Amino acid sequence: MPRISRETFRSGFFHIMVQGINKEYIFKEKENKEKYMYLMKKYYSSYKLKIIAYCIMNNHVHLIIYSDDINQISEYMHKINSIYAMDYNRNHKRVGYLFRDRYKSQYIYNKEYLLKCVKYIHMNPVKARIVVNECDYLYSSYNDFKNKSNFVDDSVINLVFSNEDEIAFFNNMTDIDIEIMDIDRDDENFKIAVKNYLKKRNISMEEIKNNKEYIHDFIYNLMKKGYKQKQIAKEIGVSNATVCLIAKKNKNN
Repeated sequence: MPRISRETFRSGFFHIMVQGINKEYIFKEKENKEKYMYLMKKYYSSYKLKIIAYCIMNNHVHLIIYSDDINQISEYMHKINSIYAMDYNRNHKRVGYLFRDRYKSQYIYNKEYLLKCVKYIHMNPVKARIVVNECDYLYSSYNDFKNKSNFVDDSVINLVFSNEDEIAFFNNMTDIDIEIMDIDRDDENFKIAVKNYLKKRNISMEEIKNNKEYIHDFIYNLMKKGYKQKQIAKEIGVSNATVCLIAKKNKNN
């Protein structure tokens, strides 16, 4: 399998979540899940993107999507969500917004985070005690990965796995870092991550802000865990552009 390039990670992978407004169960019935899957498949080929993984739960959907153009992801999500919402509202005789937001997205910063994210998404129904094993759930991409069916073809496998070692790492993965995967609790998790970073290094935020080397280390470690540039920039009082430049510099070293 070809090795994935650094540029691919600079531009391409995003963890997406859509959720019912007020966390309502808008995918509770199997017909709801099947409808959303139908829309995902129907419009998939109309956009320049690849669906890496997905899982449709009762009140939310997780996806990993790859694209060189973030606008393609935005347009795709808008398309399927708007059609699903109109259909759902009509069938349930309701009006108003169906989704909590358009969608939430989190940039996937490196290969390890990508593999953990795929694993986390497939483990959602197991952790929710809906099924015992990942393969028992009908509304995720787990069996697509095993059978190379639906969205998951050789091109997707090559994007996710660079070599046999990574496949082994993925298959043996058990200790999932829920702290960085649960994007529904992103702000709370970020605060915990910052607190843990400061405690581990026995340093204050003021000391970080006044030392260029400390700033670089802080940005590198928080970005590596998958947190957003905007969150990190706000925490240390620098611009998003500065965080981006430092992150790129660290990846190239």
